[in-house]
Amino acid sequence: MPNKPSISDNHEYEIAILRERNSLLNILSEFAIALLRLRTKEDVLWYATNEVVGQMGFDDCVIYLWDANSQLLVQQSAFGHKTMEQGAVNNALHLRLGEGIVGRAALKRETIVVNDVSIDDSYVVDMQQSGSELAIPIIYADQLIGVIDSENLAKNFYTAEHIKILTAVTSMVAAKLAQTNLIQQLESSISELEYAKKLQSVLFNIAALTYEDENFFKVYEKIHHLITELLYAKSFFVAVYNEETRRIEFPYFVDERHPNLAADIGPVDTEMRGMSAWVIFNNSSLLLSRQDIIERSQRGDFELLGTLAESWLGVPIHAGDDLKGALVVQTYSPLVSYMEKDKELLSFVSRHVSNLLKRKVTEKKLQHLALHDALTGLANRTLFLDRVSHALKKQERQDQRICAVLYMDVDLFKSVNDRYGHAVGDALLTQFAHLLSEQTRQLDTVARLGGDEFALFLEDIDSQETAIQLAKRIIQALQEPLAANEVMIACSTSIGIAYTNDSSITAIEIIRRADAAMYQAKAAGRGHYQLYDPLLDRANVRDLVLGEDIQIALTEEQFVLHYQPVIDVKSGIAVGFEALIRWQHPTKSWIAPNEFIDYAEKHRLIEKIDRYVLRQALQQMTIWRQQTGLSPKVSVNISGRHFASAEFISTVLALLDEFQIAPHTLGIEITERAVIDKFAIAQNNIQILQKNHVRILLDDFGTGYSSLNYLHQLTLDVIKIDRTFVKGSRGSKPNNPIINSIVALAAAMNLSVVAEGVETLDELLVLREAGCELCQGFYFSKALPPEAAIAYFLAHHTQVQVSI
Repeated sequence: MPNKPSISDNHEYEIAILRERNSLLNILSEFAIALLRLRTKEDVLWYATNEVVGQMGFDDCVIYLWDANSQLLVQQSAFGHKTMEQGAVNNALHLRLGEGIVGRAALKRETIVVNDVSIDDSYVVDMQQSGSELAIPIIYADQLIGVIDSENLAKNFYTAEHIKILTAVTSMVAAKLAQTNLIQQLESSISELEYAKKLQSVLFNIAALTYEDENFFKVYEKIHHLITELLYAKSFFVAVYNEETRRIEFPYFVDERHPNLAADIGPVDTEMRGMSAWVIFNNSSLLLSRQDIIERSQRGDFELLGTLAESWLGVPIHAGDDLKGALVVQTYSPLVSYMEKDKELLSFVSRHVSNLLKRKVTEKKLQHLALHDALTGLANRTLFLDRVSHALKKQERQDQRICAVLYMDVDLFKSVNDRYGHAVGDALLTQFAHLLSEQTRQLDTVARLGGDEFALFLEDIDSQETAIQLAKRIIQALQEPLAANEVMIACSTSIGIAYTNDSSITAIEIIRRADAAMYQAKAAGRGHYQLYDPLLDRANVRDLVLGEDIQIALTEEQFVLHYQPVIDVKSGIAVGFEALIRWQHPTKSWIAPNEFIDYAEKHRLIEKIDRYVLRQALQQMTIWRQQTGLSPKVSVNISGRHFASAEFISTVLALLDEFQIAPHTLGIEITERAVIDKFAIAQNNIQILQKNHVRILLDDFGTGYSSLNYLHQLTLDVIKIDRTFVKGSRGSKPNNPIINSIVALAAAMNLSVVAEGVETLDELLVLREAGCELCQGFYFSKALPPEAAIAYFLAHHTQVQVSI
């Protein structure tokens, strides 16, 4: 019969149980306190596995975490047979829900104890065969986090106390992991927010560069500094494809292996076979490790240029057809490796850089267009004047050096346009510009100032002979014809040269002197050069004063109109007037038109004078109508240049409307020469004016060489016989064949005829016999001021007897 346990034995057993429970409670207490101090998921997992094995006497412990993306349980931390130190788990298992004891615990969300794994068909062997296994799911807020799993070599190892204490540990681990996940999410959100703010700041600063820097190098330099705020970029390059030279250039190049190399003096990939070229021409990003670079260069994808990097990242820049390039970062440190997220980031930044550079390129284009001639690409007048002004200011601060301006045009260029058309003329100007650029130094400024006028600026030359030799070379080069749109054109140039070593002279003055010298060269014979001579410049000074006086006269209304009556030849009745301009100068008394009209034509002031005369004439017609109730016809002389302009028609019609003048009372007098020079435009304008009932008079008829060729193509109202055919005419009809022919021609074409310059009775009789309808001249009256003119008109408005 077995011995009964004594009371003392029972007491000791209970004490042992209490001690064991107390020990387990201490474990839980220490575990809970320790968990409070832990900050990261990795620390929590390691401490849990280590503590379970160390304090509970298990052989090992493994924690699996649930990966919702892959739908797998993945070993994350282990202690015991799996590993003895914190870090990555060796040969980590991946289990599906329901797979093995761990998978079953996760699927059923309940604790599973297997006392003898040899009889469990779902048992999964990890490192070695075990005797028993305990798996408890980690669940928080009804969400599966993972599984704590423990195996032991002995069968039936796990007791109820083991299960109870491990369940408690699991509960605390679940709460702590949920907390650490939340903290990590918050920290990640904060980090992402801070990064987003930094990225936004970088992109804003990139956009702001549009308005800050004109120099592309400065733009690239600032982009580099901004990118370093986002990723490791001690070595940073900007690669650009130069379409003109067909090579890859590096306008910005900073390399940590070559810190003393100037950033604006980068290498050149003449063969366009490097990694940057690959990015540019494939318009695709490239992320490479050291091994990738070696393998792909050996494969022939690109050539390895420069020092082999540990990690290399390049993204394309595409700022339109005018700028194709790449942003590149690389590192030689094995501790730094660019990742996919870095490629995405740099690509994102690159798109904003592309927009920035696109705007910069557009700005450069606009600046270039504003300062360069569109046809030839040379500097225009604005840029040329700026270069000369800048050089003259520099003379004030440095030793006196000689500067020279050469002013020239293409001799007889207008005849090229007239003969071959403007396309050939433009091609000739382009070839002429190319010739000038070839003959000058790179530091010289070559400019097209307008039309066929060009200028060269030679800064800091040794002597005047340098400019003279250049002029001779240009003249000599033009001995060979220039090819303009497959037309070989022999041309020459006249060159004026002006020097300065005096900082008091202005840029405008030295250019004016060179211009004056060019006209002196033309006067001496085309195809020559001429040094500026102050003695020969007096005429130019007079012209300059005259031009200023004309501008003042227009502003102060010094020009006045006198009106010469137009008389009916048979009856002597006054039918209207020709308005003639007079200049009442405040100090020079009356100035005749022949002293200023030619100058106004040459210097493009005639359009202003024409508009002035039209306005004065129509205003006077309004006054006469208000005073007398009558509306005498008035004709106004208009220059050929103005008549053939785009705005002339609108000017006339607007003034007629402004003064409410009947259009048929206004006559526009144009010369035969004006019609011949721009026949198509003149013909069109004549038709438009006649449709609006404005009369067209052809002045000085018979003095041109092509009158009869063009007359039948024009719909004129009146032709005026020039005074040279009227002067001195006398006798019978056969003695005056020209007058008779003009009158007969006009009658055949249903045109009226006005004879100018009638000064004698004999001349009047010849015109009357020839059948001429109207005349004007001193025989009847000179041109009269407005008051005297209307008085004459009223006195001769009814039939009068012409003295014979």
